[in-house]
Amino acid sequence: MAIEDNPMAYYSSLPYPNQRTVHMLSGRRFSLESNKQYKMPEEIFDAVKDDPVKLGEVATQFIEKHQALQVPRLLTLYRYYIGDNDIHYWNSEKPESRADNRIASGFAHFITSIKTGYRFGNPIKFQYNEDSDTSKDDEDKLNDLIADFNSKNDESYHEKIMGKNLSIMGRAYELMYVRENTNEVALRPVNPANAFVVYDSSMEQHSLFAVYYYNVNFNQQDYWYTVIYTDDHIYYYKPTSDYDGQLTLLRSEEHSFGSVPITEYINNDERMGDWEYKLDTIDAIDKSKSEMANSQEDFSNAMLMITGDIDVPKTPWVGADGQPLKDEDGHILYKKKPQIDTHQSKIWLKPALVKSGINDNSQVVQPTASYLTKELNSDGWKLYIDALNMEIHKDTNTPDTSDANFASNASGVAMSYKLWGSDQERSNQESLYTRGIMRRMRLLGNYWQKLNAIKNASMVENINPIYTPNLPKNDSEIMQTVTALVNTGKVSDQTILEQIEPITGVSYESEKQRNEDDTEEALKSNPYDKVFDRKSDNAQEQNDSDSKEVDSDETDEESSD
Repeated sequence: MAIEDNPMAYYSSLPYPNQRTVHMLSGRRFSLESNKQYKMPEEIFDAVKDDPVKLGEVATQFIEKHQALQVPRLLTLYRYYIGDNDIHYWNSEKPESRADNRIASGFAHFITSIKTGYRFGNPIKFQYNEDSDTSKDDEDKLNDLIADFNSKNDESYHEKIMGKNLSIMGRAYELMYVRENTNEVALRPVNPANAFVVYDSSMEQHSLFAVYYYNVNFNQQDYWYTVIYTDDHIYYYKPTSDYDGQLTLLRSEEHSFGSVPITEYINNDERMGDWEYKLDTIDAIDKSKSEMANSQEDFSNAMLMITGDIDVPKTPWVGADGQPLKDEDGHILYKKKPQIDTHQSKIWLKPALVKSGINDNSQVVQPTASYLTKELNSDGWKLYIDALNMEIHKDTNTPDTSDANFASNASGVAMSYKLWGSDQERSNQESLYTRGIMRRMRLLGNYWQKLNAIKNASMVENINPIYTPNLPKNDSEIMQTVTALVNTGKVSDQTILEQIEPITGVSYESEKQRNEDDTEEALKSNPYDKVFDRKSDNAQEQNDSDSKEVDSDETDEESSD
């Protein structure tokens, strides 16, 4: 788009607008194409799938659309997350003599931090649901593989980065690949501004291919790298000077994941961020705060208005040589208006004698001095800001931790009601996130089956991700609940240990092993063991039991005879 065609549309499409070019709260922010999933007929893809040159041409068409229509939205949302709001580029049309402050609120960062911590602050547990077709050894082997994979890829932190991208941009991508010269699978988040997935046109929306392209600037020169992933190949292209440059194949390699190794996660069906639809409200807050700061600064620099006479010495005009200027008769020229030094703490005023009327009657005018200012409606401004703040918290289901009713001693029921909206939203988002995790598991299952690490890739279908919201802990309330469960006498030790895990921070398996170790240590340290050989007694009891069994067998044989 040329700037001369439509200047405002041009500037609004830039992720980083030029200074003072944005007309805030002036209408639609993004185009309808800025958040569209890419699709193409599968038969057309099949015709170019095995031809890297033609596949590169198709990918370039999508890259051009991605850069022109989608990247501006994604980078704009990221700007708001880091506090670079549109207020910094506001065309306020203020003269240079007026204050023009630009104050950006941190709502975007606050909401994303709260949402991401609430969803992913506690690590996801990967529980294997028992299957009659799978042996215990195979189950343990799969659990060990998943635990090792999660440990080596810092999976818990990976989920936080994915959650942050979802909260900001409404979508997140992760790339699965094999580390060079190893058989270890690696997992990395990919910036949504540098990647996209193209799906088929069926109801199932299968991934046809994915594109990961990124820029490296070295010595003031741009290098654009492009990688295309299909269900069985990875195509690497030579770097170009621009994102839409002609792609030339550098090398290709096969992979064993059985599907496109880039997975797209979505925050909701609309693929919108947690605060994207409140951008106008955020701008309204930024604008209001900035204008209030401008009013206060203008108040401090207000114009001094004086009526009457000022008792100050006459001020002569001074020439370039620093000497007073004189008229033709040699008289010193004085300034008609008295010069006031505003840095002085005192101004001497005197009544003025003014002649008025037909008879030139003299009238005494009392002097005054005051600043010319506008009245600041601070109460109305505060009411407006508070209403906008409340609206953002309500519409984004984000609790206001500064609320006086949001106390640390609030009961669990009270906290549940305050987080009720967040929990409804979290439930939906966990379902969508589980889809991405299960696709990750299937890619791993296909790869591990190729390595003969597991017998069947379908085993991963029994993995169940378990999410634990990261809430403030109320240890006393948890202990009351656990005590009530113990008193029923109908709750297993495992359940009890799982319930107190938020307090101890120790998992059930570790706690169970510690109890067993403590029991064994207690038996070893029992002083009676030094007097009575319990091992010998146990051995004798076992021999007596075996002897009775033999006698019983002989008796049965005789009666049978």
